[in-house]
Amino acid sequence: MLDIDLPVPAAAVRSLLANHGIVPALALLNDRTLYRFTAIYKLSGEVMHAAHAFDRISEYRTWLKVVPLGRSFCQYAIEHGEFVTSHASADQRLTSRPYAGFVESYYGQLLTRADGTPYGTFIHFDLEPRSIPAEEVAFLREVIPQFIDYLG
Repeated sequence: MLDIDLPVPAAAVRSLLANHGIVPALALLNDRTLYRFTAIYKLSGEVMHAAHAFDRISEYRTWLKVVPLGRSFCQYAIEHGEFVTSHASADQRLTSRPYAGFVESYYGQLLTRADGTPYGTFIHFDLEPRSIPAEEVAFLREVIPQFIDYLG
């Protein structure tokens, strides 16, 4: 992780994006949580591709690279602008879903291009149950839109 000494966390994210790129900025956001993974997934037809990803324990697996949209929590973030579950296998909204029990916790936010079309999603996720504080969600709502300027 890069050593950042900026007074405002949003400024740190902005600085990392501008000077070091997307993955260091994802690492910074991941460090603010207990989630194992932080990523940006790009929507391509009916598939989500991991465009950029950070794995806290540096064992990023190929099974995380491409996910059918219909089997991904990203479908809900795309549909509603944001989606969160802290314990998917116990979440009544997800009991009949084929992915319940694999990814246990997820926070996702829709990323949109300047013309309003969906790019994909910013996500935190884990194989273990995790929660995200409301203050962190508010912070992510502020900083995540900055990423779109750095995505091709």
